[in-house]
Amino acid sequence: MKSGTDTADVVIVGGGVHGASTAWHLARRGAGKIVLIEKEGIAAGASGWSSAIVRLHYTLESLVKVTMYGREIFGDWKNIVGIGESGFRQVGFLVLFDKSEVVHGREIVEMQQRLGVRASIITPDEVGDIEPRLAREDVVAGAWEPESGHADGSTVANSFIAAARDLGVDVRVGPTVLGVAADGTRVTGVVTSAGTISTGAVVVEAGYRTSALLAEHGVDLPITPVRHAIAVVERTSDFGGIHPVVSDRIVQAYYRPESDRLALLGEHDPLRGSVDPDVEGIKPPELGEQTSLFERFAARFPGQDSASLTRGYTGVYDCTPDFQPAFGKVQALDGLFVGSGFSGHGFKLSPGIGKILSDLVVDGSTDMIDVRPFRVERFAEGDELTGGEGYAHRSLA
Repeated sequence: MKSGTDTADVVIVGGGVHGASTAWHLARRGAGKIVLIEKEGIAAGASGWSSAIVRLHYTLESLVKVTMYGREIFGDWKNIVGIGESGFRQVGFLVLFDKSEVVHGREIVEMQQRLGVRASIITPDEVGDIEPRLAREDVVAGAWEPESGHADGSTVANSFIAAARDLGVDVRVGPTVLGVAADGTRVTGVVTSAGTISTGAVVVEAGYRTSALLAEHGVDLPITPVRHAIAVVERTSDFGGIHPVVSDRIVQAYYRPESDRLALLGEHDPLRGSVDPDVEGIKPPELGEQTSLFERFAARFPGQDSASLTRGYTGVYDCTPDFQPAFGKVQALDGLFVGSGFSGHGFKLSPGIGKILSDLVVDGSTDMIDVRPFRVERFAEGDELTGGEGYAHRSLA
């Protein structure tokens, strides 16, 4: 369109799982003309490299509620979304604890149970009943979610986009968003490399790049881009069937099945990796990173020291200082909304965050959770979120 004629009721910046989810939820609400802008390609960033673990184990009750909503959608995609699929596999989610984290783990499970989540604290022997191939000498207790598992980040993002397009969303891949235009107190448009789109509502869900778009309006969203390594292992032929998703709190790693023979191995610690603002770059992991992950996996699954380390890749976490996301309405500018800073655990939240942001845009409020604790302004206010006396490493924040 010619300059001055391009208008929208809502513009979404970012084509990862969060932007895609928000687009579908807004279209489902009948929010008018919706434009989604993505520079590189749908799920080209963190979403496409995500391990896409679906779990409901969170320190904060509010995030458990958000993931409960997402788990329902992932597990019943055909009937709820109707187009595409999620790739969800219900293999279960198993957490391994040492002595230092059992008390907090039990508190989380009790909270989950109050909310209606099927979760339980289990003994080392019960861990062995669920997954007998695990070494358990250092395991003091476990937490088990039989209805959890994993999905696929790229599949989910592209399926949400297909469903959003079917509802009339205008998806534009290629333009670069240069800034959010405003009249001083209110959003007036989005400036892109292809021209300006006039709009009264903008939802920025661009990962690490979100910070710069907010900074021009005096909003501080501190995000550290940390590049994380994933190692892909082909299990030995005598291993047997797939294993659950294992969160190994004792050695700070996770092991996620991929197809019938492969496993994805990753770090737990959100800050364990190199700081890399070149978030769009496709970069291989260091050999030492892959080797460290492989060694932990082989120690936890005896006999897998003969497994094959087939390849590796990296993705970037958009880490906030408290490792919790920032989402909701931006107070400094009427009509501006944000969803970013997911610190490596954003995939499973994406359906719920899409609903919350669509509620805020359309209604001005949401009935899912109290969103105030997640406001972007908390960093400037010195009011960061904490999990109390929780886990020393915030990977299960």
